[in-house]
Amino acid sequence: MDLLSVVKHYLKVEHDADDHLLSQYITAAKSYIVNAIGRYTEGHAQFEVVLQMLVAHWYENRGMYESGTTGSSIPFTVEHLLTQLRYTSEGEQDHEEENQRTPAQTDLSKEGVDTG
Repeated sequence: MDLLSVVKHYLKVEHDADDHLLSQYITAAKSYIVNAIGRYTEGHAQFEVVLQMLVAHWYENRGMYESGTTGSSIPFTVEHLLTQLRYTSEGEQDHEEENQRTPAQTDLSKEGVDTG
């Protein structure tokens, strides 16, 4: 699934009327992330979540805002995720993704557990 389709699914947009606008927001979100932390990793789940959140914020809050009004600032969650990504090296991200693909086996048996 291409990124535009992923974003449209995230936004629950079922029409094509805003495809050009959403494509612009996707490009702007990638630039925003690169400007904020110096990189964007295509296909990395956390980068894609931040991208989707940025696009959703801009799509749902179109227009210009006065300082101090709601809707104009980037949501805290996006800033927090960007901070995590800023201090995670690409090597750590690769290791993290590999661990997510192969979850550790958990022993749920009750052998050896003292219940009394």
